[in-house]
Amino acid sequence: MPAFTGAPQKVFISVDERTGRSTVSFWPADVGTPFQIEDDRKGDSALVEARSIASRYPGCTVDGPHFHTSKEGARRPRRRQQGGQPG
Repeated sequence: MPAFTGAPQKVFISVDERTGRSTVSFWPADVGTPFQIEDDRKGDSALVEARSIASRYPGCTVDGPHFHTSKEGARRPRRRQQGGQPG
């Protein structure tokens, strides 16, 4: 359970379908640090955690889980070689 600096109004759940990792975050964002749960492809564990957190704060709602697919490691652009064509 993360430490909170105030009462969250919403708890968000997002699940990365590529990695199988879920993320639980809060609104307003400065009330708590987001955390991740490994091997949670359906978001079930994150949903249990989010509901537990929301139950402690009257008026707090749970939003999600929302599913997305992250890109595999982004490719870095190749630098062009300097010097032009051989003469």
